[in-house]
Amino acid sequence: MSGSNPPSRFVDVSTALSTLGRVSVIGVVVDVFGGIFKSRGSSSCITFTIKDSGLDNGHTWDGLKIKYFKDNENALPPVQLRDVILVRDLMVVKRYGNQMGVASDDNDIPWAIFRSDPDPMSSSAPLCGPSPFEPTSSERVHALNLLNSVASIDGFRKAATEHIISSHGSFVQAAIPNSKPFTHRRLTLIQDVEERTFVDLVGEIVKIYTNDSEKVLLYLTDYTTNESLENHQVDDGGDNDFGDVYGYQKRSKKNWPGPVGRMTLPVTLWEPHASYARQYLKPDNVIHLYNVHIKRSRIDGMVEASIHTNRPNANKINVRTVDGQKGEGVEQFFQRKMEYWKANPRKRKQGKESEPQQALKKPNKKQRKKAERMEEGQVRISHATNKRYAPNEQIQAGNPSVPVQSLETILSNKFHDNVSYDNVEYRLPFQNFCYRTTVRVVDFFPPKLEDFAVPRYGNSDSDDETGTNNSTGFVRWEWRFCLLVESVPPPPAGQEKERVRVFVAGPEAEHLLGIDAVDLRRNSTQLANLREKLFLLWGDLEERKRDALHGGEKSIHESGPVSSRPFNCCLREYGVICRHRPDARDANGDSDCSDDNCFGWERRFSMFMTTIRD
Repeated sequence: MSGSNPPSRFVDVSTALSTLGRVSVIGVVVDVFGGIFKSRGSSSCITFTIKDSGLDNGHTWDGLKIKYFKDNENALPPVQLRDVILVRDLMVVKRYGNQMGVASDDNDIPWAIFRSDPDPMSSSAPLCGPSPFEPTSSERVHALNLLNSVASIDGFRKAATEHIISSHGSFVQAAIPNSKPFTHRRLTLIQDVEERTFVDLVGEIVKIYTNDSEKVLLYLTDYTTNESLENHQVDDGGDNDFGDVYGYQKRSKKNWPGPVGRMTLPVTLWEPHASYARQYLKPDNVIHLYNVHIKRSRIDGMVEASIHTNRPNANKINVRTVDGQKGEGVEQFFQRKMEYWKANPRKRKQGKESEPQQALKKPNKKQRKKAERMEEGQVRISHATNKRYAPNEQIQAGNPSVPVQSLETILSNKFHDNVSYDNVEYRLPFQNFCYRTTVRVVDFFPPKLEDFAVPRYGNSDSDDETGTNNSTGFVRWEWRFCLLVESVPPPPAGQEKERVRVFVAGPEAEHLLGIDAVDLRRNSTQLANLREKLFLLWGDLEERKRDALHGGEKSIHESGPVSSRPFNCCLREYGVICRHRPDARDANGDSDCSDDNCFGWERRFSMFMTTIRD
């Protein structure tokens, strides 16, 4: 839509928040997220939030967040706090369950900024872009009224805030904990927590993961036992310990540093508690948690906990470190801790496992004879096996705290078994579960990389700078392809190795590849980037498949095994209408499935929260 064309009438922010599609909106800028940054494509982006009511309610999460993309950074709206901005023809989409405004680079989205000037003789003319235009009289009057209302407001957040740079370099705002005490809730021991309750907890941080931009995961213990928690053992701490965030340092194997058994509760902290935790919390800290929501995990059914944003006061922090050994429940905690480690002595800060120390021991006579019989160049089977099945560190999967399961275990998930009210046993065709597994790619579809991106018609549901169809005939492209994967390591002898089709599409594919979808038949540069990126995922598989297609071979495996390495990934299980339905309906108009075991549904898996790091 050109800036010179007459706009449709603007709507208020609350209407925009309940709408999907294009709107014109005017509001006060109450938050600017970190300034201008580069998107995954070629565009620059600025993110800000606007409101036109409740400006003095002390929070900004109830406003409309807007992402504005432009290749030319000078065409972005230079918004500042307390500005009033008009945005015409803004696309409102749903992202992560919330409405968001997206101004894509492919559309000319007019904006006008009204800003207070200390000079009373100055002109009230707004700053307009990307192309010059003149706001209508109704737009100007409404904007100036909002600008006048801002003058009497001291700030848009009640609690004092400070700027924090997270470990990933992204800009966040974390509220300073309130000086006044929290509303008191019943202090509860981990042994007494029950799902669907809100409690206060005092405990020690066993582990903490801060590498997620939206949340922080920590493991808390107060040295009491709850049978609904995961059973931790001394040697189960290594799978979740990564090296540096850039992948240059190899991961170190560490023992579980906390108490063994069912004594540790996983707690997820959402904003603003997550930002506070990234800066102030570390392992071994004793902390007090307030308003903790106890629930059951949808993955393994174990008890877990979370602390969400405080709606009455969005800046309130429900986490505090404990100073000294005084306070409600604190003395009792330290007493339990002392008694546990006195009864279970071991080195808690053990770094690498004791293999190097064991290697220094002098071998006995039997071990020396066995070593002499080994031929030159032989290696121990256990060492070779571990190295062969070690996951590719360039492929990183989210949720590092979730245990890895094999494909065989996933496909035979006992939670799919069910019994009806009349005691008829049956198996559900699918469940909406999420898993973490280790696999390797053995094939893919479509057979040509040029077909991995397809045109998408309809409204956009993401905040990327690529747009949607409009009157100019622009076509938005998205990723859509399928991987055939097999379980790693292979199952024990006598058990069949499972293979599963994994579908990768849309935003999750963009997260995996880090590349925006385009017409690959017309963009050779992006095709080369895709080929190079996928080489990290599957080795020479695509090259072998390309040669097989040109050479007329029936299988890419005829010339030997491919070089694809195992990697960790997150899989989402879901269901679609099954493919067994007959084309014609019967005389009663029914369309029953010909497969008695599928109940009309087909079980499928898609990849998510997995990314390829260069």
